[in-house]
Amino acid sequence: MALIVSLGLPRETELDDVLELYAGLNERGVPVRGGDTTRADRVLLSVTALGRSDRVPGRAGACAGDVVVVTGPLGAAGAAFRGGRLPPVPDRIEDGRRLAAVATSMLDISDGLARDAAHIAERSGVRLSIELERVPLAPSAELDDLGFGEDYELLATTPDPLGFTAIGRVEEGEGVALTLEGKPYELAGWEHFR
Repeated sequence: MALIVSLGLPRETELDDVLELYAGLNERGVPVRGGDTTRADRVLLSVTALGRSDRVPGRAGACAGDVVVVTGPLGAAGAAFRGGRLPPVPDRIEDGRRLAAVATSMLDISDGLARDAAHIAERSGVRLSIELERVPLAPSAELDDLGFGEDYELLATTPDPLGFTAIGRVEEGEGVALTLEGKPYELAGWEHFR
């Protein structure tokens, strides 16, 4: 694994701020192997992570009968944002490797639970039925925080949940059906070009 970092900074940027940025990038122990640094009118940052996997499930393989699972609690980013802070991104590399061996589809939750589940449903041509009371919530998170995104837990469909939290099932049909105690529930999601 490696990171490629491109960084543009104004001339008045303090060196300590740049060193702190790179220390943060290296928190997971993944080395920076290249990139570019240049002067810019404002801070510009692009980070590309490179790695390998024997199998990458993608979004298009979910099958009716699969279980929908998540790797950890959701809503942390929404709760933190309401509190004026950001939580650390969870490290799900080992969980991702375990799931990738059996998952029929998988992605990270960056746009909110409903929006990312819809990506799988659309690409796979199925319906994901999710029971919100089964979704593990992060401390201080509220149900509507599930629409914020930026949790970066993994959402997968799989015939074998492998001990991960099952929050729903894959059915024939299309779209995403969210329920809370059996009643329909709507969640917002991140819209990139709104």
